[in-house]
Amino acid sequence: MRNITVVPHDVVDIIVNDLVAVMNSRDGHEFHVALTGGRAGGLISQQFLERPEVASNKMLHIWWSDERYVNRDDELRNDFVVNTCEIAGRIHSVNGPDSSSSIEDSALAYSTQLHQFTTTRFCAYNTLMDVTLLSIGPDGHIASLFPHSPQLDATAGIIAITDSPKPPAHRVTWTFPTINASEQVWLFATGEEKRHAVSQVIANVDVHDIPAAGARGKKETRLYLDTQASSL
Repeated sequence: MRNITVVPHDVVDIIVNDLVAVMNSRDGHEFHVALTGGRAGGLISQQFLERPEVASNKMLHIWWSDERYVNRDDELRNDFVVNTCEIAGRIHSVNGPDSSSSIEDSALAYSTQLHQFTTTRFCAYNTLMDVTLLSIGPDGHIASLFPHSPQLDATAGIIAITDSPKPPAHRVTWTFPTINASEQVWLFATGEEKRHAVSQVIANVDVHDIPAAGARGKKETRLYLDTQASSL
């Protein structure tokens, strides 16, 4: 069951405020959040990381549910935003070709890092992230999981992709076993071009047709929409 929020304008401010509120509620405890890419996803990351209480939070862990396998200083990267921010918490980034021998090694290193920093909480709470943010693409993709791709059935938690239908072709992505190990999953969509995909998510269609339909938080799943993306 998803909690659906429809706002008249951009969802960015709403999501940032809600994310900060959840972070503040975990005062004194580690807070693990997975950010995402795309236009709105980039704005959310920028505004969230620029909030003073976020920048100064030493218990914060920032992850990305997928990343383009390009050099660390490439503006195509989802984590490029951290280059302009000073964060007291821990930034967990995917290695690019300038710091790894192959995309497979990069995926393995990110998986190892995730295991290292979340094993204790997973054993205690059966969750990896407190919140995972996911932007819904016009085709219903999330992270780098695209409709009818074999990666939708992957059992490994983090994998390398060399044939993404959306460039660049080389990416590292979380799969459903990792995404759905989040306490909360927050999906969001903006713009009329997302309306069909959103309607299919709400209708709980097959995940192979609309990958976003398969994203579920262990305790809560939210769907944030602007009025253009909503058909409600």
